Amino acid sequence: MSAFRRALLCAALAGAALSPASAHRGHDALTVVTVGAGGTLTVSHRFETSDIEPALGEIAPNAQPSLDDPDAVEALVAYLQRHFAVSSERGPIVLAPDKTDLGASEVRISFTGSAGRPFRRLTVRGDLLSDIYPDQVNQVHIRSEAITRTIALSAGDSPTIAIAPAAPAPRKGR
Repeated sequence: MSAFRRALLCAALAGAALSPASAHRGHDALTVVTVGAGGTLTVSHRFETSDIEPALGEIAPNAQPSLDDPDAVEALVAYLQRHFAVSSERGPIVLAPDKTDLGASEVRISFTGSAGRPFRRLTVRGDLLSDIYPDQVNQVHIRSEAITRTIALSAGDSPTIAIAPAAPAPRKGR
């Protein structure tokens, strides 16, 4: 192998080794919507801490941009309530804050709500972090009984998902 080819190969390998370090990492967000008996809902938002803390400067401008600041966490919860909504065929389902888990690498914030009775369709609207990260796409898993459906939400999306009706009880033999 010539010296020129060796130098070219070394340069290519060095460039390949540096590429992952300089590549832009996408922002991750996952929401799990669990449909329970009687029309109850649990909504759990999961984010990388490294995505949320820099966003706190815009979400909570009057607080420290840190998950250690209770005012910033309170503003984050309010932001999530404004930027994520669900409704059934009978109208909006109000989501109330439930649990908050602030880990070193992951942030989970849960909400609960109830439609008051079972429903057949669920419309999801969410534009979480799209006002901060323009290319943000949020993955949403909707779990109802043994079925999970996955959708990707961008700003302005509001798909309606059919919820599996409860299976009839098995008939007893004679």
